[in-house]
Amino acid sequence: MIKLFDKPSKELSVNPDDQKATEINLIQGKRPYMRAFHFSWLSFNIAFTGWFAIAPLLPYIKEDLKLTPEQAEDGNIVNVASAVFFRFLVGPLCDRFGPKRVMALLLILGSIPVGLSALVRTPVGLIVVRFFIGILGATFVPLGGWGNMGAGITTIFLALIAAGFHSAGLSSSLSWRVSLVIPAVLCFTVGLCDYFFTDDCPQGDWFKRDLSPKQTAEIHIANNEKKPNTDDANKVVTDTDSEKNVPAPTVPKRDLKTFLLALKDPNVILLMIMYSCCFGVELAVDGALTLFFYEQKKFNLSKKDAGLIASLFGLMNLFSRATGGFLSDFANEKMGIRGRLLVQFIIFFLEGLFLFIFPYTLNSLAEAIVILILFSYFTQAGCGTSFGIVPFVNPELMGVISGLVGGGGSIGGAVFAAVFKKFPASSTPFTILGIVVMVVSFTSFLLKIEGRRLLEFRKK
Repeated sequence: MIKLFDKPSKELSVNPDDQKATEINLIQGKRPYMRAFHFSWLSFNIAFTGWFAIAPLLPYIKEDLKLTPEQAEDGNIVNVASAVFFRFLVGPLCDRFGPKRVMALLLILGSIPVGLSALVRTPVGLIVVRFFIGILGATFVPLGGWGNMGAGITTIFLALIAAGFHSAGLSSSLSWRVSLVIPAVLCFTVGLCDYFFTDDCPQGDWFKRDLSPKQTAEIHIANNEKKPNTDDANKVVTDTDSEKNVPAPTVPKRDLKTFLLALKDPNVILLMIMYSCCFGVELAVDGALTLFFYEQKKFNLSKKDAGLIASLFGLMNLFSRATGGFLSDFANEKMGIRGRLLVQFIIFFLEGLFLFIFPYTLNSLAEAIVILILFSYFTQAGCGTSFGIVPFVNPELMGVISGLVGGGGSIGGAVFAAVFKKFPASSTPFTILGIVVMVVSFTSFLLKIEGRRLLEFRKK
């Protein structure tokens, strides 16, 4: 249950068996639960400021480095594609060292190529540095959620900063280079904060996750520097059975055999394809939208205004992904698992429909913005509905399946970025993406989850 306005001092209710919180309170920042929650979305948000720092600055960079449209899109493709490689490396590291340490490491390492990108002088150098910036895309493995909103924040943030530097008298070339220092510093700083000031399991530190509930409660008291209060929901557990050492849930080992076992399930392949058509579309559009609007000469937009409009796409993550999950849960209550499948189909079909319509609205900036917001909502809501289904595919392999489906999104991002490269400064990619997504939406009818399909025909 979400408690937006509960007292910050009140403890959260906790399951005595696994010591996981059963509710959240958004205005609280106490360790370990809400501190971890807020650092999770904040860290991924900040990771986006580095991962997509180049995209809103492309109108400046393209002029400065004399980039061809193909070279600009090559950078987008490499930026997204390298994240796939880094994500597969990061999964086992999270299992071994815990997501907190991994997130901190990724942010700190990722800040280096972001900062160095300000020194780039050639198109090849830009592509190389964007490959290494892709390491920040691997932060999706330990975290996600609200953090996806970082793409929109990055677009508006850097568009305004670069425009501000330019207005202050810096050259166009120097404006974008100085702007890149800011996301590099943010990534480095938040990476350090992740390591020193937050937690990644109910026991606080990943290496203490097998401690008993009683020991965990004692850690909570020490971390928050307060005495136990018997009226608190998160009070020290004294029940004899609950004091026994409750092991952490069994997590299948991430080896090749486990991945192949998961890939044998047709549902996993279908969900990878579907996730490539929501999160993959999101990644490709995030990388292309600022330059696309800037090069629509009929709109006569400045670099700053093009970035501000493009930022609307990512900012929709404030509620779009979450409402996708909510709709999936609501439909599940009414119709069971078939309700989740129905919502999956509707959301994806509408995403494809509005992507297809978008090129026909480009004669009017107002109409284009409205349709942009609509296809943005359904694109990101599709991420929520997809992961509303993932836990029910095979609970014993949920971690591996989640990783594979997430990887499918990154692969889709690279593929769709290649479509934008094929048709630079054109609306054709939106038409192609719209058709592909509408076709893929019908694969919802092929999913068979917990023995049920969206359409079922009874035998006579």
